[in-house]
Amino acid sequence: MIQFHSSLIDFDGHGLMFLGPSGIGKTTQAELWHTYRDAVIINGDIVFVQETEGNFLGWGTPWHGSSPYCENASVPVDALIILKQAPKNRIRKLEGFEKVSAVSGSIFYPRWLENGMELCLETLNHLLCALPVYELSCRPDEAAVELAEKTVFGGERF
Repeated sequence: MIQFHSSLIDFDGHGLMFLGPSGIGKTTQAELWHTYRDAVIINGDIVFVQETEGNFLGWGTPWHGSSPYCENASVPVDALIILKQAPKNRIRKLEGFEKVSAVSGSIFYPRWLENGMELCLETLNHLLCALPVYELSCRPDEAAVELAEKTVFGGERF
């Protein structure tokens, strides 16, 4: 399991994680998805991701920072979205080391466990090989939700 500084939503059984530094808009993006796509906000600040046989499950935690959202629920994670604030909405898929670099800053590394770093990095490697990572430069509006939805899910409802 890996602990992320992230928000997590459940969009019709599909999990999206929004990553970035404090104040970038993780909870805001989750709330936009709730408002415009009726997504459930599982957590607005701290998320556990568990590697299972067939997928990666995102779990809510009791810690929610300045966000009021902390559901005791899980959802299979479909994608990680790195947030950046911008005057225009743009999205692009990250590859290779850029993907690793963008995600690794949002992880709480378990330095208190003897093999914690090794286990965390092994799980992170599996996660990044299995799931797409996108960089969403955006405004806090419905158009950002629509752009991410079309990019991640092809624009079709399930």
